[in-house]
Amino acid sequence: MADIIGAMYILLDTARASDFATDNSQMLNLADTFVSSLQNDLQALQNALSESDANALKSLLHTLKGYVTFLCNESLASQLIDIEAKAREMTAEQLQPLVNALLPALVNMHREVTDWREHLSKGS
Repeated sequence: MADIIGAMYILLDTARASDFATDNSQMLNLADTFVSSLQNDLQALQNALSESDANALKSLLHTLKGYVTFLCNESLASQLIDIEAKAREMTAEQLQPLVNALLPALVNMHREVTDWREHLSKGS
């Protein structure tokens, strides 16, 4: 099922979900948790950007690297890993363009996982 639905997404790799969930109920739980976490972290990223809070940005990038890479494609995973590694030595001003460039992909990832969750909740 994940392979059929996975063809509909650009950033989300639903095949990776089978590493963490073995049935529809577990996948739905995974998707619910992911959607909620990413929504909260996207808002926190916006706040950290507006406040130029380097420590918050670094912490959020580390958090995102820790869970987004489990369900995203290799390209987004590499981008997150690279930005999080670079962030360790950067100021908020240096981080802002990198995070701003990453935000559209994270927003799209949130949209794709939300859509996937809807498919899972219908049992398709």
